[in-house]
Amino acid sequence: MSSDNSRIVVVDEWNGKYVINDAYRPIAEALVCKFEELKHVPVKAILFIDNTEGTGKSMNKIKYAQIGKVPEKWQEIIYQVTGRTFQYFMEIFKRNIREMSREQIIALVYHELRHIDYDGGLKHHDIEDWSEMVYGLGLNWSSTKTVIPDLLAEGIDWSNINEMGQQKLFKDNRTLRVIK
Repeated sequence: MSSDNSRIVVVDEWNGKYVINDAYRPIAEALVCKFEELKHVPVKAILFIDNTEGTGKSMNKIKYAQIGKVPEKWQEIIYQVTGRTFQYFMEIFKRNIREMSREQIIALVYHELRHIDYDGGLKHHDIEDWSEMVYGLGLNWSSTKTVIPDLLAEGIDWSNINEMGQQKLFKDNRTLRVIK
């Protein structure tokens, strides 16, 4: 085992099921800088993990990733080993994202970051989140071969879906609608 300042711990050879992969961190940092709705997300407190074997299937639905809280006991153990504190983990199911494009992986990280609430808790999936992802990226944004916008690209015209100033992927349209 060797150490490298750009990573947490570098293991020369590892064939385990769970692999720490800090390559997602720059994506998350760039998304937090770019999108107002992610400003509260503490990227430094997220441990990024590749699940190399699991499918993440739940009730016959494929999971591409999930975010959760690191239990306090494991926060302390990880700190003793690495000298770093992690409050959250983002688990990426590698088998399920193999065919995803760069843009889809960026959108996936964006989607998972949205689960971290302003109070530090975790928000579950809800209809608003789903409709916002569909509105901004299309119905099948995570499907293989689907072309979606690169959320980190410079030349994207965001004028129809953001306010002036900082990038914001979705409008704040939390209004009550009566449907008959």
